[in-house]
Amino acid sequence: MAGTVSESGYVDPGTFLAGSNPLTDQLALFLVQLMIIVLLTRVLGVGLGYINQPRVIAEVIGGILLGPSALCRWGAFKANIFPAASLPKLSLISNFALIFFLFLVGLELDPQSLRKKAKQSAFISLTGIILPFASGVGVSKVIYDKFGDHETVPFYSFLVFCGVAMSITAFPVLARILTERRLLTTPVGRTTLAAAAVDDAVAWTLLVLVVALINNPANAVQAIYVFLAVLAFFAFMWFVTQPILLWVVKRDTSSVDGEVGQFSVFVVFMVVVGSAFFTQAVGVHAIFGGFLAGLVTPHHNGFAIKLTEKIEDLVGILLLPLYFAYSGLNTDVGTLTDGTAWGLTFLIIVVACCGKVIGGTLAARATGFNMRESLAVGVLMNTKGLVELIVLNLGYQAKVINQKVFTMFVIMALVTTFMTVPILSWVYPMRLYMGKDGSTPVLGSTHTLGDGENKDKEVSEMRVGRNPSMEWRMRSGVVICLTNMQTVSSVISLTHHLPANHFSLTAIRLIPLSLRTSRRMMAAQENAADTIVRTDPVINVFASIGKFVGGLRTTAGTNAPIDVIAKVSPVSEFGDRIVETATETDAKLVVVPLSGLQEEDGVMNVVWPAEDDFVRGVLTHSPCSVAVFVDRGFGNGENGAAAASITTKGTSSTENRVIVLFSGGEDDEESALLASNLASPQTVSNTLRLHVLRLTSPSPGSASTLLPDSDYLSTLPHPPTTIHDLPASTTVAAFPLHRGDLVVVGRGMFEDPDRGVKEWVAGARASVVIVGRHPMLNLASGGGPVFEKDAKV
Repeated sequence: MAGTVSESGYVDPGTFLAGSNPLTDQLALFLVQLMIIVLLTRVLGVGLGYINQPRVIAEVIGGILLGPSALCRWGAFKANIFPAASLPKLSLISNFALIFFLFLVGLELDPQSLRKKAKQSAFISLTGIILPFASGVGVSKVIYDKFGDHETVPFYSFLVFCGVAMSITAFPVLARILTERRLLTTPVGRTTLAAAAVDDAVAWTLLVLVVALINNPANAVQAIYVFLAVLAFFAFMWFVTQPILLWVVKRDTSSVDGEVGQFSVFVVFMVVVGSAFFTQAVGVHAIFGGFLAGLVTPHHNGFAIKLTEKIEDLVGILLLPLYFAYSGLNTDVGTLTDGTAWGLTFLIIVVACCGKVIGGTLAARATGFNMRESLAVGVLMNTKGLVELIVLNLGYQAKVINQKVFTMFVIMALVTTFMTVPILSWVYPMRLYMGKDGSTPVLGSTHTLGDGENKDKEVSEMRVGRNPSMEWRMRSGVVICLTNMQTVSSVISLTHHLPANHFSLTAIRLIPLSLRTSRRMMAAQENAADTIVRTDPVINVFASIGKFVGGLRTTAGTNAPIDVIAKVSPVSEFGDRIVETATETDAKLVVVPLSGLQEEDGVMNVVWPAEDDFVRGVLTHSPCSVAVFVDRGFGNGENGAAAASITTKGTSSTENRVIVLFSGGEDDEESALLASNLASPQTVSNTLRLHVLRLTSPSPGSASTLLPDSDYLSTLPHPPTTIHDLPASTTVAAFPLHRGDLVVVGRGMFEDPDRGVKEWVAGARASVVIVGRHPMLNLASGGGPVFEKDAKV
């Protein structure tokens, strides 16, 4: 039932309550279309992800399934979900989404990064364009004679269009594949990405000419004027608009945390819309304006990355699939009804693949890559994907190709993209470019404030504040991990108590490298490391709090300098990045903070943290001792004046306690040494008091069969305030533990079910440091006066 018409002529939309079909309402229909499109592409994406296919494949297939090739063959589905009257509105919204997607593509192209490999990437790109373009021109005659619209489309327009369609490389899809294959930070990945960027720029330029020729079929001179007008507009955007945007961004962006101001976002969006309007009005397409706006948007102080973070999910998840669905509605595999059509489709695929792969491979070989690397470059440059669909839709909308030719080229785009990952895995397997530990190099540069920039290291990191003098190198190095905001307070609460004359501190900020465009930009851009350290909220909070609360403290009460390193890496390789940093800094201890374990009904889950893959990887491969810090509120003021009461003669009734479980094993000795330094009086205003629970049987796994060594405890740099002896028949639960206490325990003892340490710590909601001692590099292996008795302050 259709909606009813009121006296004023307004059509009431259908409703459930009125017994009408709600899909007669245009908004309701669009929302249903949106849900179906997004859900279908997501489900297909999950399935295709198991065979390592990029999400764009699922989006293309989803669009084809929704079109006349499959579901729209069902009359009821087409009439109710995708009626002909709704398609213009769907086209309008999908093209609007496409404007901002092309804006993101332009934004991802960093001119500074491209200049680094300009010669090599330009040579590969141009060679990879010329050969497939020439091949496309050759095959275009056959296609035009058989299926071309001779009366309305001149051959030269069809010829140039086929050449562009054959030679283009999909930059966004290529970036996704490089990220998934962990190639983004390798020489092959960096060169291919830069070449694809040049490829896209040349292809879009040619496409502007094609569209101008198509829209002015009777006047080639007019088409040239349109093309020159677009080039003049690009010059205006580059030399006039870009400096203005840079001025706005500098004034409106915080220099402290890099927070993007609303005014700068407003100005950039207006530039996007205005640029899209101009290119649409001049006679090409609005998407070119979006692409140009992205190219001229400043990358100052991480602005491009921050802006991408704001809009990438809305565009990529919700809006862009609409474009694939609209393309699928124009794709009808049923039009390929004879052997000639399928034969030409196969010919298009072969010509496109051979031209691109051979051209890219030969160019890469000529620039110094070996044969496997060159083949990898050629295969990657053959990626088509979304950009190809955009080109095809432009040609279809301009009527330079009909539905049959459109379908043939869509199949070519789908096949060439689908085959990229399997062929790449065979030609250039991961074992050829990944390290022995299964990790990949992390892209970027190294910079020390005051020491200049070291651009030889392939590590996306930023070093801040380290005094490189021999005095600091004599200290025992400690590496601490900053994985998220919750770990900041944990790290500061622990390191605040370490004496600066004994330790030097390196904080490593680990940022996940994902398929998100903003994370790829963060990893791939040359100045990304500088941007991370200046703008990352975790590093800024760590630095800000550290100014007042402290990192390492000197005897004068001032903060010692801290080395801060930011690394962008896949989450699965976080452990590798920590081990790598510990090796580079000659660390004696790695501290892995966990912001509390999961709780159920208010009780802490007592699963040993080493059951976590990340922690277990660090414990297994670390070149030095490891301390896993499970923070339940230590040092954040929760205990304060209400700290635990110690009924021991000679001690204060309120104090912060560090409690060590000791039975003579190697892990126990390392635990006692760490705890002694935490309670050292050389840190100003240190209120920690060291208490030792000495157990009368060795900890599990200990090589020693003797009872605890009292002499070792007496040699600690800061002797314990009290020593409590617990007989073998007594569990640690006999000793009263309170919230706010810090328990330092060896790994072996913590894992012993008979001791009940897990339950003891969990019941009191106390913090715990679980220590695993490395046989070679540990706190007892030198590096400063860590074993000398502390001088009195």
